[in-house]
Amino acid sequence: MFIRAEYHCSNICIFDSRRNILMREQRMSIRITGTGSYLPDKVMTNRDFEKIIDTSDDWIIKRTGIRHRHYVTDGMDNCGMCVHAANEAMRQAGIKPADLGGIVVATCTPETSVPSTASRVQRELGIPECFAFDINAACTGFMYALKAAGGLMSGNGKPILVCGSETLSRFMNINDRGSCILFADGAGAAVVLPGDNLKYFEIYSKPDYDHTIEINGMNMPMGGEPASDMNGKPLSSYVTLKGKEVYVYSTREVERVINRAMDELGITVDDADWFLMHQANVRIIRAAAARLGIPDQKCFVNIDSVANTSAASVPLALDHMNKKGLMKKGDTIVIAAFGGGLTSACAVYEWDI
Repeated sequence: MFIRAEYHCSNICIFDSRRNILMREQRMSIRITGTGSYLPDKVMTNRDFEKIIDTSDDWIIKRTGIRHRHYVTDGMDNCGMCVHAANEAMRQAGIKPADLGGIVVATCTPETSVPSTASRVQRELGIPECFAFDINAACTGFMYALKAAGGLMSGNGKPILVCGSETLSRFMNINDRGSCILFADGAGAAVVLPGDNLKYFEIYSKPDYDHTIEINGMNMPMGGEPASDMNGKPLSSYVTLKGKEVYVYSTREVERVINRAMDELGITVDDADWFLMHQANVRIIRAAAARLGIPDQKCFVNIDSVANTSAASVPLALDHMNKKGLMKKGDTIVIAAFGGGLTSACAVYEWDI
C-alpha cells in the first residue's frame, strides 16, 4: 500500500465539532523565481569506461541513453555544488543570501550527517539565521524538498532555497557494469516564494521489500574509500540495484502518478506543454511516454550529458530548460520523479519566469 501526501488546491476544509462548522484553512503553494545548476569539471565518457570494464559506447547509449557524466574531484562536495547552483538561482531571483528564510537540501550522499548539507550551505553563504535541513528521498528528493518548502512558507514572505545535490561517484562499484555507468554528480537549485503556480502535487512512498536499490552510505567516509572491518575486510558501501525490478517499477509508477495528476485536474496530454521525468534511463522515459501517449517533443531529456544524478536530476533539468528558454510564461509543466525507498512524486506547475 502506498502512503500519500497530496495537495492540489489552495484551501482545505476542516470540520470543527465544537462549533459545528466547516473552517477553511489557507494552504501555501509555491512559485519558482530562480533556478541554477552546477556540474563538476571532471567528465567521464563511455570511452573511458571501455578502458576499465567490459562494455562499449554503443552498448551504454542503447541501454541507457548516457554519453558522458560528471564527477567531483578533490575540493568539491555537495555543499560546494549547492552553493554554486544557489548563487545562480538567487541571481535570477534578484535576491541576496541574507534574504533567505530557509534552506532545504535533498541528498542521499551527504559527506557528513552532522552538520547537515543545508547547514553547511548556510554557513558558506554567510546567513546568520534561517532554518536549514536535509531530506533523503533518493531520486525523488528534490520533489519532497519542494513539498516541505511549500509547507514552511510563512507570512513574512521570505524566499526558501531548495537544492538537490549528489556525489554518487563516491559510491560506484567500478566492477559492477550494470550500475557504475549510470550514476553521476551534480547539483540544482531553485528559489521559491509563496504563490499559486503549483496546481497539483503528490508524493508517495512504498516499502521496498525486495531491496531494489540501496546505498549503505554509513560505511563510506568522505574521500570515497570504503571503510573496513576489524580484520581489514572492506565493508559494502556501494550502490546496489536490481535493474529489471527498477525498470518495471519506474515505468509503471511514473505512468500511474502522471495519470492520477491529469485525472484530478481534468486535463489531458494535449493540455500540458512539457513533461519532465527524473532522468534515470532514457528507456524508462521513452517507455512511460509511450504508455501515456506523450509526443517526443514534449519530453525534456538531458540524461545523455548528465547521467542519473538522483536528487539533482529534476532541478538540473529545470535549470537547463530555463537557460535554453524552452518554457514560456504560462506553460504547464508536468514533473514526475521516482526512486529508492520506493518513492515517487508528481507536480503540475504553471511556469512564469
